[in-house]
Amino acid sequence: MPPRSSFRLADNSRSRRRMLLIRAAAERQERQERQERQARRLARAARDVSQHEPETPDLEEETTEGLSGVQSTESVGAAVPELVSSTPAGELDPDPSHDTGVVLETLLPLPAEDEPQGPLALQRIGELVAGPRPATWVFCGDGPAETAFPDQFAAELRTTYRRPLDVVVNTLVPGSPIETVLENLEWQLSRFHPDVVNLVIGPAAASDDSEFAATLAELVDQLQELGAAIVIHAPDPHGSDELQVQVDEIRELAGLRAIPLVDHTGAESDQERVDRLCQALGLQPSGS
Repeated sequence: MPPRSSFRLADNSRSRRRMLLIRAAAERQERQERQERQARRLARAARDVSQHEPETPDLEEETTEGLSGVQSTESVGAAVPELVSSTPAGELDPDPSHDTGVVLETLLPLPAEDEPQGPLALQRIGELVAGPRPATWVFCGDGPAETAFPDQFAAELRTTYRRPLDVVVNTLVPGSPIETVLENLEWQLSRFHPDVVNLVIGPAAASDDSEFAATLAELVDQLQELGAAIVIHAPDPHGSDELQVQVDEIRELAGLRAIPLVDHTGAESDQERVDRLCQALGLQPSGS
């Protein structure tokens, strides 16, 4: 087979390049003409729209007229009573089922979520006594000078309830009003990190303080911030009308706050006071 000529290959290559150049020029020309035709169509469409478009009023005048009937926020609020009073009675809809969903609620004080409620406090104390962790019990407030029932309660915990590691702290000060506890809260209570606080209110509560209920409520608020379960001990009024009034206030607050209350009316011995405390807390002897 005779060899191919290199001149023919070169000639073919030049021909292909010329064809590609010609084709590219033709495509460029066609693309330019297409763009020009599209531009002319858009121009004609714009002229047609402008010829048939209706006259529109001045936008600024229309906006001003539209806003003339709109009041500012303050004037709208002031006009609400006039709108209500000018509404015919027949047009008011008394049917509550047609309520628009706007509800005005009376803001009432709600109990704090972390307040130890009565059943919750009793449950916490019951679980504490039934569990393995040692607990700290603090007695604070006013107690009879001859009483030692916190010590008797500590002995009851060790023997009857099999809790030898529980700590009972007695900070009772005979003859001290509840203001003393409120003023010395850190020293008498907080530093012991109590699990249960026994607020013992004795005869000294019947002081000349006319704000006993308010002071007691403030003290209870402070005690609840410690995170401990609270137990209130009410004294025996012993026929004192003044002390009876405050005992009634103690009972009322304990009922409102759902705090366990130990009533010592008629109690004549430390053992009887301890029995009433255990009964109020619903404690069950170990193994029962």
